[in-house]
Amino acid sequence: MKRMSMFLLLASLSLMTASCTTASPDHVHVQYQITLTDVFKHQHSCSLYQFEKITEELSNAQDKEKLAYILGMIDSNLIDNPAFLPAIILTNDETKQIIADEQLQYGVLTLYQYKRDYLKKLQSLIEQNDLTEIQNKRDELKKLSTLMPKINDDRLFSNDKSKIESYKKDLELVIQQFPK
Repeated sequence: MKRMSMFLLLASLSLMTASCTTASPDHVHVQYQITLTDVFKHQHSCSLYQFEKITEELSNAQDKEKLAYILGMIDSNLIDNPAFLPAIILTNDETKQIIADEQLQYGVLTLYQYKRDYLKKLQSLIEQNDLTEIQNKRDELKKLSTLMPKINDDRLFSNDKSKIESYKKDLELVIQQFPK
């Protein structure tokens, strides 16, 4: 019993000591920044990958049954989610400076808008069961699908000017490929 009491006392003291932090607010901010960057990277990468897969699948669609599957992919991608962090972070004045190079912020937001608008058009075509029109867009869909991996990397988050410039060029190329 004495051993158990002593053990509990030591465990309590060590927990209380460990829970007290001497981290400065600046250190906490750096932790917050790293967390936001990691979450943004993940969301951004997943968003590009999902768009790539939707356009790839649709470019290869041969029958209306496949369209139902792709419509589900589009629907899940278009669900309004107020926690969609990349858009929130890049439109918030306090956090947008933490995440992306200032010159790229507008381009990334434009990309998100173009992707969303394009998916809505595809959704409409699929809902009309217009397989012929979708197949006529095969080259456009393949082009968009093959371009997404070009901008799905860490250059967006780099401090290296050459990497940032390279990313800007690739991002501009991708944005230009969206039909107006």
